[in-house]
Amino acid sequence: MNLDLTILLVLALLALVGWNIYLSLGRRENKQEESRLNDIKTSLSSQSSSLEGLIRDVASFQDPLNKLNRYLSGGTLAGSFGEWSLEAIITDIFPPDKFETNCEIITGSGQRVEFAIKLPDGLLPIDAKFPSALYDNYIDASNRGEKDSVNNARTAIKRHVINDAKDIKEKYIQAGKTIDLGVMFIPSESLVQLIDSIEDLRKTVFRDSRVLVMGPNSLAAYLISIHMGFRNLALNERAEEILVEFGNLKKEFESFESSTEDLVKKAEAMVKAVDKHETRERQMNRALRKMEEMGEDTKEKD
Repeated sequence: MNLDLTILLVLALLALVGWNIYLSLGRRENKQEESRLNDIKTSLSSQSSSLEGLIRDVASFQDPLNKLNRYLSGGTLAGSFGEWSLEAIITDIFPPDKFETNCEIITGSGQRVEFAIKLPDGLLPIDAKFPSALYDNYIDASNRGEKDSVNNARTAIKRHVINDAKDIKEKYIQAGKTIDLGVMFIPSESLVQLIDSIEDLRKTVFRDSRVLVMGPNSLAAYLISIHMGFRNLALNERAEEILVEFGNLKKEFESFESSTEDLVKKAEAMVKAVDKHETRERQMNRALRKMEEMGEDTKEKD
């Protein structure tokens, strides 16, 4: 009976110890779980703050992007964008004395071209044109896959470019003041590629209006070639000046050479004169010695 009671007490004690251990492990796991939950909450809070910051950044970026879209949506703002791009290219290549801004080609007309490059044969007028609204219509029609709208947009762009070229010819090309050539600057390489894809448009514009259609890359390359021509011209002018100076130097050298020859001749004459003087001096010395010898002989005889 006592043994059974002892066994029961031991079993009860073991059960109590096991229950305590279970409760302790449970509390530990709960603490670890709470710790993990706290870490997750902290991480979510941090990511939420980062996301809010990103949203603010996107919102702040959207404002200048909207302004840029307004600039590129036609009207005077798009024209200003083209002028700024053109000015950046020209001022980066040429010094201020090689071009004019807002130049009135035809006196009294009140029509001023944005830039005119000073060439030896006359001015080269360059005017910025940017039919961005028409280009936007073309892009929208292409994205929608509407073939008729795409063709209409291409036709509208072709008409606009031809009219702009005529405008440049009538206002900014004048015989005797400009060369027989003008440049239409398009500040968008994508739009230039579209213009190039329209059959015979570039050829028609050049044939009828003597106007070159150029984007930023082609215009920069063209102006750099002109600038290099200026430098070659300056070098040629300097080469002519150097040839003139070389001719003068050659004359001076020839004069110096002639003077040197005269000096050599005079020096040779002086050497000959000295030689003659030495010869005469030797003859005189011999004559004096003979006279002395004759005088001694006479004394001896006496």
